[in-house]
Amino acid sequence: MSSVVYDCIILGGGASGLFAASMLTNITSGKANILIIDGNDRCGKKLAMTGSGRCNLTNRNVSADKYNTDCTERLERCLSAFGYSDAVNFFENVLGIETVCDDGLFYPATYRAATVIDSFRFYLEDNNCVMKFGVKCETVSFKNGFYEAYLKDGSVYKSKYFICATGGHTYPSTGSTGSVNSVLKEFIRRDDLVPFKPALTSLTSKMPGIKALAGIRCRGKVSVSPDGTNAAGSSEGEIIFSKDGGISGICVMDVSGKAVEMLDKGQKPVAVLNLLGKGFDETYMLLEDRKTKFGQRSISSALTGIFPRVLCEFICRTSNIDPAGTIKDLSDDEIKDLCGAICNLKIPVDGFGGTDKAQVSSGGIKLISVNEHMQYGSFDGLFIIGEALNVDGRCGGFNLQWAWSSAAAAAKEVGSRCLS
Repeated sequence: MSSVVYDCIILGGGASGLFAASMLTNITSGKANILIIDGNDRCGKKLAMTGSGRCNLTNRNVSADKYNTDCTERLERCLSAFGYSDAVNFFENVLGIETVCDDGLFYPATYRAATVIDSFRFYLEDNNCVMKFGVKCETVSFKNGFYEAYLKDGSVYKSKYFICATGGHTYPSTGSTGSVNSVLKEFIRRDDLVPFKPALTSLTSKMPGIKALAGIRCRGKVSVSPDGTNAAGSSEGEIIFSKDGGISGICVMDVSGKAVEMLDKGQKPVAVLNLLGKGFDETYMLLEDRKTKFGQRSISSALTGIFPRVLCEFICRTSNIDPAGTIKDLSDDEIKDLCGAICNLKIPVDGFGGTDKAQVSSGGIKLISVNEHMQYGSFDGLFIIGEALNVDGRCGGFNLQWAWSSAAAAAKEVGSRCLS
């Protein structure tokens, strides 16, 4: 056992863990004795993948309605206490990261996640924060007034306060294996744990002909429902037809969690796509204009310029219309059928990308089971933050903002105790 008793041990060197350590260091002017433990060989392994490597730090439109959780009220208070402007200020004035805002989304000015990870690391090294990598923590216990972390190599570390930042269950190769329950098994009540499931992921379908659309992109809208009519979630943006037979893109990932929920309940979710993002009447006028201008062309040829040819043919077949037919011969009802397929293309969903493909997971320790400082239950000095809690948001910096906000709540509390 190490003879050093740390002020705080932070388990997890990802987004929330690094932020908690940095803020605690800043609050105590480097006086807090901090140890970060991470099973990876370096910090920020999953953070390096964020935003396709560009690291979308936060979003100007952060609000509780962009998230799923079991306690919206507590989430609102946490986001209000440390919002996007607080995060940007910390990155710029404490860590020295210049940021840029692109349509409400904040990035490091370098557009590189490595910049963020390095800035965390350099700041913590400057302030003598101890970081132990490459050894997993197997369990944590509380003895004689201290938290003890038992590592796989047999070493044991003690601290006054303990922050669990182990993440959710996504990209297991990065160490994000949903280990919060096993590591804190001495403390976690079974009823406080919501099973982890993929939240921001792709959706798969066995719909005939959909695999031929692989690689096609269009900007529109998507919703999911158990019956194809009553939307349980909706979003808009780029829709991507994937090579494994399904759909992806940011807007699809935004609603994927709802589809996963439905599948888990034995329901058969339907993704409804509006391939142009336009209303029915506007789409109808567009097709009538094509019919007037390009009357001698085949239907698939006349629609070229709106969609790729293979998608034109898919839309026609979905509407029971021969794509080789001449567009001027289409009846008014057939034009309306095409509009229906373009504005409300129904894709039966049979599966989703697994934990190795999901950007974020839903589930974790219930938010209602921690207080405003992220302290768990009645265990004084034990905090849980980030994706280990049952909070997941949309794409666009919302999940990283939750990492920052929850980490700040815990760090402020631990910092004030260290200074008292």
